[in-house]
Amino acid sequence: MNSETRELVLKEIEWGEIYPIWADKLWPSRPNIRSYTPMINATDKDQKIHRYANDNFAYYSGVFFGIKDLQNGKVVACNSGHQCSNTLFRSRGLYVFPKYTGKGLAQLLLQHTINFARKKGFKKIWSYPRDKAIPTYKAVGYTIGETHEHEAYTKEDGSVLVRPNAYAELVL
Repeated sequence: MNSETRELVLKEIEWGEIYPIWADKLWPSRPNIRSYTPMINATDKDQKIHRYANDNFAYYSGVFFGIKDLQNGKVVACNSGHQCSNTLFRSRGLYVFPKYTGKGLAQLLLQHTINFARKKGFKKIWSYPRDKAIPTYKAVGYTIGETHEHEAYTKEDGSVLVRPNAYAELVL
C-alpha cells in the first residue's frame, strides 16, 4: 500500500468524536453546539425534543456516523441523525475534510443515515443543507426546496452568520 492509499471504514462513532469536527470545521464560533436541535423543519421547532434528548429517549439525542481512516484512526467525514417525532428523523452535520472530498464519502454517509432511519421505522428524513451540498443531497434522492438566506446562528462575538440553505426531505 503506498502512502496515498487509505483504507476507510464507515461506522457509528461517539458524540465526543464528532463534536470537535463540528466545532472547528462545520460551525466555528457557534456557541452551545448540541447533538440535536428542536427543529422539526426549516421554520418550526418542538421544544419537547430537549426533554426527550436529555432523558436519552429513543434517538432524540442523536446517532453519529463517521468514516475513519484505519491507518491513523482519524474521522475524515461525518454525519449524524436524530429523531424529531415518531415518524420524522433529521440528518445533520455532514462534513468531509477537504483532502477527502470528491470521493463519494458525503453520499455514502447520507445514504447510511437514510438507511438507518428507514430501518428504525421512520417515515421521512429531512435536512437543511448549505447550498454547496445540495447536489449531494439530490444524488441520494432528497427533494430540495428553494434556497434562501438563513440566519444560521449567532457567533460568540455577537455577529450573526447568514448563509444560503434549502429544506431537503426524503420520504422513506
